[in-house]
Amino acid sequence: MKRILSLVLSALLWIGIVPSLAPSEAKAESFDLSSVYEPYFILVNADTPTVSYRGIEQEADTRVYPASTTKILSCIIALEEGNLDDMVTVSAKAVDFGRGNSLMGLEEGDTYSLRDLLYGMMLPSGNDAAIAIAEHIAGSTEAFAEKMNAKAKELGMSHSHFVTVHGKHNEDHYTTVRDMAILTSYALTKSVKQKEFREIVGTAKYTAESGPRAIELLNSNRMLADIPPTEDFPSPISCLYEYAIGVKTGDTTPAGKCLVAAAEKDNVTMIAVLYGGTLNDPEYNGGWTDARKDKYNARRFQDAKAMFEYAFADMNRSYTVSELVAGGMQTEFEVEIPNAPADDPENGKLKVKAEINPDLPVSIMMVDPNATLSSVHIEPVLTYNKTYATIYQDETVGVVAYQCNGQTIYRTNLIATRTIKAGNAQTDIVPQSSDPNGSGSMIGPANDPSVSGNDANQGTGIGSSEDYRWIPIALIIVGVLLAAIILLFVLYVRAENKRRRRAARKRAAQRARMRENDYYDR
Repeated sequence: MKRILSLVLSALLWIGIVPSLAPSEAKAESFDLSSVYEPYFILVNADTPTVSYRGIEQEADTRVYPASTTKILSCIIALEEGNLDDMVTVSAKAVDFGRGNSLMGLEEGDTYSLRDLLYGMMLPSGNDAAIAIAEHIAGSTEAFAEKMNAKAKELGMSHSHFVTVHGKHNEDHYTTVRDMAILTSYALTKSVKQKEFREIVGTAKYTAESGPRAIELLNSNRMLADIPPTEDFPSPISCLYEYAIGVKTGDTTPAGKCLVAAAEKDNVTMIAVLYGGTLNDPEYNGGWTDARKDKYNARRFQDAKAMFEYAFADMNRSYTVSELVAGGMQTEFEVEIPNAPADDPENGKLKVKAEINPDLPVSIMMVDPNATLSSVHIEPVLTYNKTYATIYQDETVGVVAYQCNGQTIYRTNLIATRTIKAGNAQTDIVPQSSDPNGSGSMIGPANDPSVSGNDANQGTGIGSSEDYRWIPIALIIVGVLLAAIILLFVLYVRAENKRRRRAARKRAAQRARMRENDYYDR
């Protein structure tokens, strides 16, 4: 019974009958630039990639080597100009790599789909896959590099020049962290192939199966995938970040440890570019333990995570509902009652008010760090459950969900401000969807906004007698289920008893026959 009541309560919480509160996050202090190990970095909002968030940048326009983060540009060009289902044959040049190269694991003559090769290029950073892709798209790596520079110019990457398709070191192959933020913003939010790009770079593990053998691929971005433990090193540092969505790592001796990372929370996409995490220690490969190496190797991912956590906390502002109302949040709406009497003084127009809890804290993601509450647009989305008279004053007739940046931040009841009796002539009018000003009629349940993000901010007005109408229904359902269970149990017991009686009679008959046979055998 306790379990059933717990399930019922959970259901009531889920549908919003019982209000809940979410703790608001405190505004972050200023970010310490010196805490970042990498000498070249920038943090931007994907919507404004040329401007650092809160000034979090260092040497953002200094020329640097991009290493394998180059493949972000190679990937978006291949997506925009190629067909993912094309089959690509791997040339001898594509597999002409020595030790120390990151590879997908291709062999000359292999044929794989362009889709599989893109995963092979972006997850384990396969240089072999990058060459095969470039030759397929442009005929040669040189021709593909021309496409790369043309695309960079188109995007406004004014401090970049590309020579290789994979990012292996070349003195004439360079960029800046600001240019890479511009490129990544385009790939994630503006390209016609942004969906496919996001899917590839956001994948932790993938199996390429379109070729002569299956190849298991693990993403080198440790914000998405932990490195597998080994017998010699069973406990590598976990750098997983719940809001990470990509994008690409890079690592060469001249470039150092590089990372272009992206994270998304409440429809806000942030990009962190960190380059040049170099290490001048000759004993790294000979004298360092695996644990010490891992602390160094994990640093770029930890720095990116710290940047993202700062930004999301800084954007998250807490206000009371009364402050939102004072800032212009709409609390009165109008709905038409189609069966109102002909002599209704308001011609069938009913004003409804949002049931406000003035002291309730509400969290809002303020994308612009300099924005004020007066500049925030809060959109009311109305759902009516009653638009036909008779309607009484103070009766709950629906709910309003207030949305900001696509997220529901506050939800409460709509209360009738007067009584409307039913008119003499009533008609079956198909309810119409209302707009935020209440000019229409009823919104069906299917149009109720989804609950996500900061939707935990519920008005305490939810919980009036009208809202608790679900409780008796839920209890009836529970009662029916219990009755059905009891009935099935009784039927089972009766059937079992009947079976046992038949079995007892059968055994008694067998014993009688045995005694009779025994008598005649004597």
